[in-house]
Amino acid sequence: MTAFAASDEARRETGDEIPVDLSAKAAPRVNQEWNEPSADDPHAEDRLVEAARTDRQAFAVLYDRYVDIIYHYIARRVGDSLVAEDLTSAVWERALSAIERYEIRGLPFAAWLYRIAGNLVANHYRRQRLLKMVGFEEQVPARDTRGQADDRAVVEQAMAGLSTADQEVLGLCYYAGLAPPEIAEVLGCAPAAVHKRLHRARERLRRRIEGDSRVSALRT
Repeated sequence: MTAFAASDEARRETGDEIPVDLSAKAAPRVNQEWNEPSADDPHAEDRLVEAARTDRQAFAVLYDRYVDIIYHYIARRVGDSLVAEDLTSAVWERALSAIERYEIRGLPFAAWLYRIAGNLVANHYRRQRLLKMVGFEEQVPARDTRGQADDRAVVEQAMAGLSTADQEVLGLCYYAGLAPPEIAEVLGCAPAAVHKRLHRARERLRRRIEGDSRVSALRT
């Protein structure tokens, strides 16, 4: 269990709400009891999402179902558990505020959450780059170039320099662990298009990495 999920569990044990304010958008009372959608019913999640527009209990079921996978996806992309917790909360706040406009088109609800999370991660890296440009961020001393931590930092820096579209498809593949057909559902395109996007994004990432003389193990 993640620290993020563990904190939610503690809130439930003490009777506190999950860390998303449902009162502003959801109905003042729970309309009915909602359970985890059945895998045998392909439309069960769609009905749950429709109910979640006005029923906070239905939204809480969606939250419980997807909070961990969204947290892990973000944490792998940003490499900081505290930042990942903040961004995960922001994902659910945005989902709550926009769920009335969400279009049910037969795609997994997670696809929409991944898109929100990807946009927030991209915004996070844009803010980080801006802080470095204007000198608000403390300068980090040079690290040991022989360590794996340095190689990881180079990869993260190279990823941050890619377009949002490239970051999105690589993040869904390597950080979320999705297969091309699943990525296609998230992005709303054909699996063949995902394969092409992945190939091109990998090539652009490789060129950025190989252009950094600090990389050692990643070149082999």
